[in-house]
Amino acid sequence: MEFFEPLKAEFISVLAVNTNKYRGAHYATFPLHLVTPCVLATCPPDGLVLDPFCGSGSTGEVALNNDRSFIGVELVEKSAILAQDRLQNC
Repeated sequence: MEFFEPLKAEFISVLAVNTNKYRGAHYATFPLHLVTPCVLATCPPDGLVLDPFCGSGSTGEVALNNDRSFIGVELVEKSAILAQDRLQNC
């Protein structure tokens, strides 16, 4: 059995991150460049990314555009519809 070994990375405990605007999304949309290293370091190609707080779907976009599968869970219907629309083109 082959195991995936995550990339070795050091993360600081506090990040100052400017959020990105995404049409229709709430005020705190994650920038794709922030999510990308996290997805690539923790999930192998053809792996599955689970985002239990999907929001506008930034994590899903990164996962799908980098050969990962994605499951997003979102309780706010407006956000869930936004994420679904966003991810249909990935």
